[in-house]
Amino acid sequence: MRRERVSDDIYVFTSDLYAQVTASAVVTREGIVVVDTLPFPNETAEMIEYLTALGAGPIKYLVNTHWHGDHTNGNYLFDDRVELVCHKKCQENMREFGQAALDEARESTPILEEVELRIPALVFEEGELVIHVGNKSIELALTPGHTLDSTVAYVREDKVLLAADTVMPVPYFVWGDRHQFRQSLEFVKQYNLESIVQGHGEVLLRGEIPGAIDSSIKYLTVLEQKVAKIVQQGQGKNALDRLTIDSCGKSRIPLNGLVQDLHRANVYALYEEFTHNGEETAPQI
Repeated sequence: MRRERVSDDIYVFTSDLYAQVTASAVVTREGIVVVDTLPFPNETAEMIEYLTALGAGPIKYLVNTHWHGDHTNGNYLFDDRVELVCHKKCQENMREFGQAALDEARESTPILEEVELRIPALVFEEGELVIHVGNKSIELALTPGHTLDSTVAYVREDKVLLAADTVMPVPYFVWGDRHQFRQSLEFVKQYNLESIVQGHGEVLLRGEIPGAIDSSIKYLTVLEQKVAKIVQQGQGKNALDRLTIDSCGKSRIPLNGLVQDLHRANVYALYEEFTHNGEETAPQI
């Protein structure tokens, strides 16, 4: 697990074991707010141990940004006194899909055997929820696209957006909605930002943010146009392999090349949508 600070009071923890997943912690004079967990128990336990050793007070809240296990598997490791928070849609999705997804993940990843599904009890539904702890105000807002329950957390005082999978090296919409994704990326532009913590990969600094967001919006448009053209010309699935991530305006390098797999899943999901043929499945990330 890699650890870094994006401001005096905000720590980012990045998984070394799976897809550079990030979790964050906002440290205040009256306690700590954690946003997401890491995929595997040992990494989340290490994160909790580090935060506890800071002596900044107890962990008061754990926010889940969406229901996928790589961001929620560590929920059960937090003390019962920690309030778990999420959007109501996230709570509903965890209740409906969480246990089955965890059981499936255990089959290929034995290290998850000890993981227990723990679903947040504190939810928000309309508008935004602001968590006030110490000298910090953390604003939660629904930003659907990656999933329909995706949420971001904005730390007002630090001008840092803990964006989870709403901002990634490549937008991945197979579990969500590409139209809402575009709207959510436009929504992100309204924040006054010094940095963005992506759900996977490197932290984006102030000068990088406009280009990264606009690049992701353009990617969604270009990908849609290219897949639509293939369908309109009556070409088969073999033609999809020509739609590389580079040809759609994104680099193939981030996440140790995993972005290429995410892009390919996007391509096939769009093709199936346009041809009304539901055959492909996609990884949870």
